[in-house]
Parts: sequence; C-alpha cells; structure tokens
Amino acid sequence: MVLLDMGIKGSALGTGIGYLIPTIIGIVFFLTGKGSIRFKKPVFRFSVLSESCSNGCSEMISQAAAAVTTFLFNATMLKLLGENGVAAITIIIYSQFLLTTLYIGFSMGIAPVISYNYGEQNHQRLKRVFRICLRFIVAVSVLIFVISIFFGSYLVNIFSSTGTPVYDIAKNGFIIFSFSFLCCGINIFASAVFTALSNGKISAIISFLRTFGLITLFLLTLPRIWGVNGVWIAVPIAELITTIVSIMYLQRNKRNYHYM
Repeated sequence: MVLLDMGIKGSALGTGIGYLIPTIIGIVFFLTGKGSIRFKKPVFRFSVLSESCSNGCSEMISQAAAAVTTFLFNATMLKLLGENGVAAITIIIYSQFLLTTLYIGFSMGIAPVISYNYGEQNHQRLKRVFRICLRFIVAVSVLIFVISIFFGSYLVNIFSSTGTPVYDIAKNGFIIFSFSFLCCGINIFASAVFTALSNGKISAIISFLRTFGLITLFLLTLPRIWGVNGVWIAVPIAELITTIVSIMYLQRNKRNYHYM
C-alpha cells in the first residue's frame, strides 16, 4: 500500500497473495504424496459432513461476527469522533488481532492433542495437558496485558505518528481496551477445547458471546452513557462476562470429558 503506492488496490492484492501462497504450497505438498495425508477420491457421507459443519459453528460465528462488529465499531466512532475515531478504532482492532494471535495459534495447535487423548480415553494425559494449557494461557494473558499497558503507545505509533489526533485517541483507548487481554485467552482456549471434544454447541455459544452477542449489546448501549469510553470498555466487559460463562461450562463438563 505504501511502498508501491497502490492504495486500497494494493491492500486487496496483498490479501489475495497472502491466501494464495499457502494454498499453492498445500496443494503441492498433498499432490506429491510425501506425507501421511494426501488427496483421495471423495466419498459423500452426509452424516459426517453434517457433524463436521455443526462442530465448526464457532469458527463460522467468529468470522461472520467480525464483519458485523467492525461495522458497528466504525459507525459508532464515526458518529462520536469522525474519521479520526474510525482510524483510531481500526488501529486498536488490528493491534488486538496481532496480540491475540498467540492465543489463537496455541489453541488451534493444542486442539488435536486434546481430541486425540480424549478419543484414546487417556484421561491421565488429557488432564496433564489441560493443566499445562491453563497455566500457559494465564501466564500469557498477564504478559500480554502488561505489554499492552506499558508498550501500547509504541504499538499505536506503528500506525500513526506521535502527536496526531488519531494517535492520541488510540493511545488513550488502548489503555482501557488492554484489560480485554486478561480474559480473551481463556475464552479462545475454552472454545477450541469444546470444538476438539466435538461439542460444537458450547463452543459456538462461547464464540457468539465474545465476538458478537455481548459486544453488539454493549456497543449499542454503553456509548450512550459514557461516550467514547463506552466503546473502549465494550470489549473488556464482553470478554469478562464470557470468561465467567467459559469457566462455568468447563466446570460443569469436567466429569463428562475428564480433562480436570
């Protein structure tokens, strides 16, 4: 966008290339047949397809919710602070994606391990893996929160120059927004755990609450009370309430799945 001076066209082209490269690499890898997984003539089994789709509802909800909530964020900030507000909330949303990548990557990576041990009925190993994961998530949550509090201004400075209205808005908002990092890790992990255990319903509920339901509710109400601060605090409150729900589900189902 900047170096080649291609603007929005460059953004679209870069996004397309970003998806295309791993697709080509994946196709080449599976076609060569060097790994244990390779392409095979498909056999249509509606029951398996239906179960897979229902179990993946949480991921579908997350993707669909991202578009709606981004629109609501932009519309609210445009009304409150104009174009500078939209630019500021865009910076924070991109920063959130950057900082939560570790949660998402870890949860996606550990999900097959949890699924395998549950399927093998190796409850002792499943409990050990689950405890390690919880400790990791809690430690990383605190670490990312501390980083965002003390170094959030440097992260904002990557997108906007110091002293500009956009920088000041984003910097002030980032301090409040940072509290969401204390809670989002456990929510992302809990959703991934229930997907790994083939409980798509609970996984979808957790994803719906944190990515759409609660955020939409708070974005439509809190800015009317607290103005711009209502926008910043919407996500932390949504994550906090979802964390309570996630812990409740984890406690309620520990005897069914034997991870605790």
